[in-house]
Amino acid sequence: MASGTLTFLATDIQGSTGLWESEADAMAAALARHDALLRRAIEGCGGRVFKTTGDGTLAAFVSAPAALTAALEAQRALWSEPWPTRRPLRVRIALHAGEAEERDGDFFGPPVNRLARILSAGHGGQVLLSRAAEALVADRLPVGATLRDLGPRSLKDLTAPERLFQLVAPDLPDAFPPLLTLDARPHNLPAQLTPLVGREEAVRRVRRLLLRDGVRLVTLTGPGGTGKTRLAIQVAAEVVDAFRHGAYLINLVTVRDPRLLATSILAALGATREGDEAVETALENHLRSREILLVLDNFEQILESAPTVSRLLEEAPRLKVLVTSQAVLRLSAEHEVAVSPLELPPPGASSPAALRASEAVSLFLQRARAVAPSFELTERNAPAVAGIVRQLDGLPLALELAAARVKLFPPEALLRRLDRAFDVLTSGERDRPDRHRTLRNAIDWTYRLLSEGDRKVFERTAVFHGGFTLDAAEAVVVEPGEEIDGLDALTSLVDKSLLRRVDGADGEPRFERLLTIRAFARDRLEASGEAERWRRRHAEHFGGLAEVFERGRSAAEMEAAVARLEPELDNLRAAMEWALDRGEAGIALRLCQALPFVWLRRGMFEEADRWLERMETLSSSLTDPERAHVLNLSGRLAQLRGDNSPAVVERFEESLRLFRAAGHRGGTARALMNLGNVRSRQGAYDEAHRLFEESLEIYRELDDPVGVPGALMNIGDASRAEGDLDRALRYFGKAAEFSRGRGNRVSLGYALQYLGAAELQRGDLDRAGALFTESFDLFEAAAVRPGQAWCRYYQGLLALTCGDLDAARAGFTEALTVFRELRHPPGIADALLAFATLAAAESRCEHAARLLGASQVARRGRSLTRQPLELAAESRVTEGCAAAFGEAAFEQAVARGRDLDPMDAAALALEDAAPAAV
Repeated sequence: MASGTLTFLATDIQGSTGLWESEADAMAAALARHDALLRRAIEGCGGRVFKTTGDGTLAAFVSAPAALTAALEAQRALWSEPWPTRRPLRVRIALHAGEAEERDGDFFGPPVNRLARILSAGHGGQVLLSRAAEALVADRLPVGATLRDLGPRSLKDLTAPERLFQLVAPDLPDAFPPLLTLDARPHNLPAQLTPLVGREEAVRRVRRLLLRDGVRLVTLTGPGGTGKTRLAIQVAAEVVDAFRHGAYLINLVTVRDPRLLATSILAALGATREGDEAVETALENHLRSREILLVLDNFEQILESAPTVSRLLEEAPRLKVLVTSQAVLRLSAEHEVAVSPLELPPPGASSPAALRASEAVSLFLQRARAVAPSFELTERNAPAVAGIVRQLDGLPLALELAAARVKLFPPEALLRRLDRAFDVLTSGERDRPDRHRTLRNAIDWTYRLLSEGDRKVFERTAVFHGGFTLDAAEAVVVEPGEEIDGLDALTSLVDKSLLRRVDGADGEPRFERLLTIRAFARDRLEASGEAERWRRRHAEHFGGLAEVFERGRSAAEMEAAVARLEPELDNLRAAMEWALDRGEAGIALRLCQALPFVWLRRGMFEEADRWLERMETLSSSLTDPERAHVLNLSGRLAQLRGDNSPAVVERFEESLRLFRAAGHRGGTARALMNLGNVRSRQGAYDEAHRLFEESLEIYRELDDPVGVPGALMNIGDASRAEGDLDRALRYFGKAAEFSRGRGNRVSLGYALQYLGAAELQRGDLDRAGALFTESFDLFEAAAVRPGQAWCRYYQGLLALTCGDLDAARAGFTEALTVFRELRHPPGIADALLAFATLAAAESRCEHAARLLGASQVARRGRSLTRQPLELAAESRVTEGCAAAFGEAAFEQAVARGRDLDPMDAAALALEDAAPAAV
């Protein structure tokens, strides 16, 4: 070992004496493993172990950064080790630098003595550095590590204070009780056996709030299992130095009588009464002159004692109180901080790299490795892990309980069992509170505190899916004449963290709940025997929302109705599922009046098909007009997905016959227009125009804000297909003018898109570009995804016409991405053809030919005619590539493309475009 300044590292096991006395055999094996882990970390970083002292180790390093790295690696190994003892071994480590005398391989002198004093000030899992060691490593810290300045400390038997620093790393605990130094604040905060995962921002926010002048009372709220207690202890440990008389945790978990709050606090403080002095008076006298922090944990069961807290704050001017509770105290001095579940992975993320950044995944991995040390996040199990943490809402307790099952179930199997969450999520850990040994108990703890009326509302609102409004709750779960105030009940459930209030898009409040809490409420509702009653009321309520689509005919009313429906999609689905399962054709049909507006805007064509297939099984229960509506709607949705088969034509013809017979003018107009679309695509333009004109006449008679521009656009589209571009432009212009005058954004967006396509075909590129931009903005504002995708497609064609291949690629990529996600064959077919045209422009003829073949497969059944832009694009690919590539080779490549599934072809096109699009 070189002479001069060395860095010394010392370790020992906290609480080792008790472990030896209670678990001698296990401790012997644990110590051997402990020694091996430490030696590997030390020697791996170039250090030398020069002494062992029972359960302690001393080592010397030439390099201070190497010593710090060894300490970090050692703690990581020690934390992840599955110890044979009932309690894991927790080792404290200290670093100090200086010159010492070496004799026979041992070191002596002041630096070694001071190192021992620094070590004695720490806690298991903590790494402390002296000022001398910090000065040598400050600029060369391990990646992700930082040092926290703990300030000057009076160490035992030392005359001069020592400024100490703590090593902080993302995957190790960083909150510990106050240092065991002569100037330590009094406290009773328990040491934590596992590191706190995530919550860094929450800790900072609560710490800043608690230390702010004028803030006396902070309440951490949240449902059971969100980690309120763990967060409170962490915060208390970090702020204890700000309180001269320390910080004290008062666990109220066993306290049921509100009158015992003062007694519990007095006992935790170790204070006594004088004579027959009242407990409250004794507590006030004890606190009056003290600067102290009280942590009142699990306050929700004694909310009636909140006035006692208020009186203590009045009597003790330097007292601050940190409360954890599932319900707010409702005191004027209270500052509420809602403790949310842990951060979930981004939507759609499933790769190990993306998931590791999530707090919820980090906690799951930490706890999984505690029971299965070899557990790793892999490409194979990452999607299942993502599914687990999402289904459990990032709730820390639920994640810990689920992770404990990894020893028995791989993530994929565990995810499948989470439908029985309360059966799977249990714990046998003896040091976990009874109410946290199962997820059910944690939620039931709060449920038992509810009033009878609140319990009923809590259970009944389980019929909602994806949240609900106040109006919906009052309409569904409160019957006329019941002595239940819906608003008061919802407020109470929000206060007790069983519901969350969020702002709706229209500014009205919505109420949501964690999936785990909803599952508990659903179980309680089923147990009540009244689940069907409330599900029927739910279905009837949302079925009633469809009535506006029959009554409200102005564009503003239609827009408002659709905006109201958008957030209710999950509720609409649940209502439809219930109605179809029970054969309630009337309710299902009313829902079919409303759902298409959402389906079409979001491009949910496959889902719509599934619902309507099930709806048709109830045809025997429908009236002729009702059956006509279902036939017409299912045919239209099939048509939008490119299906113009004879079966679809039969639906339209039968629908038209039934509507005419019933004298249903609006239905007749819809059936005429849909049948006209088929005839136009078959090239029967005279018949198509006749059908469109009759439809337009009826729509004008009804003053229909959607039907009139729709018929005008169809007449224009048929005219464009048969080569009459001037007539097409006139009708598209009329549709745009009508829609703009009525404030119909969606119809206007499509009319402008049609106009842009016609102008592009005519060669007015500037005009086309302006129309596509305005159209896209309208679709984006109305959240119409298919419309947005078609705009990007046409913008790509425009860019290709202008020779801007990069802009064309970007437009086609964005369009095809959406079309593929929506599984929309017409869009996929046209986008694949567009990519083929782009490849041909880049002289990549084989790729162009394969994409052309794939687009032809995607187009099958869509129509018998093509629009001029499509025909021109296919001609460019065929003529350009067949000549350059050779006709036979070109045809062979096209044939290979026809063997591709269109979805696979779309994926290949996007993959090929990605590098060039970056």
